[in-house]
Amino acid sequence: MVVETKYIPCEAAKIVFHYTIYNAVSSKLVAKGSSVQVFLDKEKSILQLPIHLFFEAWKKEHAMTN
Repeated sequence: MVVETKYIPCEAAKIVFHYTIYNAVSSKLVAKGSSVQVFLDKEKSILQLPIHLFFEAWKKEHAMTN
């Protein structure tokens, strides 16, 4: 299998990836999917809405340019 992963930029404090999976031999599409990761408070598991500095730096490093 070959898995292609694409980071989808967004303004919110979350990380979105889209995935496409192909058969390595035939190159036929096998599956598509996506995932969304959010930030939670480590102690209370409460959703964290502000964008942390480390995540802002990560987003700049992985930004897609056209």
